[in-house]
Amino acid sequence: MNATSSGLQLRRILVPIDFRGTTVSALCHAAAFARLYKATITLLHIVEPVGQELRRNISRECLIEELSEVGEGQIRKLVDVIWGEEIVTDIVVAGGKPYRQIINEAKETNADMIVMASHGGIGSWGLFRRDTTAKVVRHAPRPVLVVPALEPGFLVRASVEKY
Repeated sequence: MNATSSGLQLRRILVPIDFRGTTVSALCHAAAFARLYKATITLLHIVEPVGQELRRNISRECLIEELSEVGEGQIRKLVDVIWGEEIVTDIVVAGGKPYRQIINEAKETNADMIVMASHGGIGSWGLFRRDTTAKVVRHAPRPVLVVPALEPGFLVRASVEKY
């Protein structure tokens, strides 16, 4: 079965990026779908200044702008390492509550799927319910694929593992 005979069409995939250890796993899974369906990937990084950052004498807006520039640069480097120009990629950096921004971006870009990394055990439903991933799963306008950290056997270029 190929992408067109399955009836599933993916034109745009949204991938929230937070630079935790599981980010590469989400990117690799999204890239596999993007290659298969020739889809565009929108990478979304959310900046939310907290505590120590807000204590500096800088306005919240300036701080978000500063963090956004750094985040976008990091995403560009990561994309260059993982897939370069092989996959059409849009980068969006926004400020706000992560789960709300993810849901809003999925609606605004008309994403066909959201691919997110899990950030720990989901065995205890009580803990999972409060997680950003769980909120997105409950409120997303499209299907959400939650992927674990890279599992054995998933092929990744050696250079990515060094990132």
